[in-house]
Amino acid sequence: MGHQAAAQQLRAATPEIIEAYRTALGRLGSPLVSREDIWRQCRHQAENIVSECAQALEAGEHAEPPGVREYSRLLGAHRVVQQVPVSESVRAAEVLWQSMQLAVGEAVGLVAAEQRHTAAQTVSTAFRAAAGSRLYQGIRGYEEAQRPSAPEAAAPDRGSDVSTDVPDAQALDLLTLRERQILEAVRAGLTNRLIGRRFEISEATVKRHLHNAYRKLGAGSRVQALNKAFPGQG
Repeated sequence: MGHQAAAQQLRAATPEIIEAYRTALGRLGSPLVSREDIWRQCRHQAENIVSECAQALEAGEHAEPPGVREYSRLLGAHRVVQQVPVSESVRAAEVLWQSMQLAVGEAVGLVAAEQRHTAAQTVSTAFRAAAGSRLYQGIRGYEEAQRPSAPEAAAPDRGSDVSTDVPDAQALDLLTLRERQILEAVRAGLTNRLIGRRFEISEATVKRHLHNAYRKLGAGSRVQALNKAFPGQG
């Protein structure tokens, strides 16, 4: 009963979370709140992420609703038209998590004391999964929308490097454990700063590991690296 009440509490707090989220983005001068149409899309994503966290709190695990990936990918492509850098979405995920902290704490407080740590971890995991999936697909859509649309770009010569989305088993074997761990964190939507915190290393070290991983995978971007490191899982 405690988990159900906690989930209901988190859902009920959604309007306050969204208001705090918008205020924080405004203080940062984020373009995501510069226009009503852009903010409406941003708010929609945020509300759904909070909803997925509440559902996970109730069910004990995260479940991604159908259509999320397709919508996020299209939204990422639309950000190019709106001239909103994809980095703003990454920053917004951090802002949303911070905006949820008070509400999450109050919701978890309704769970039995011995279960609160697990409940908090469930919400945290659900948030990373929900936000990470949207960020990943959004970045893919953004980068795809930026690619040249000329016929030669769509169908490159076979003599050129056409294997950008094909995993290279030998290259994957060359990745160190830390490089794989950092790519997993990137896949979860974490920024370099948050990755550094997780592994207790500097942002410069994170960037060095990513640079080495990109070189080994023959990738020129985060999306290409993720496609090669985790084929068939995007």
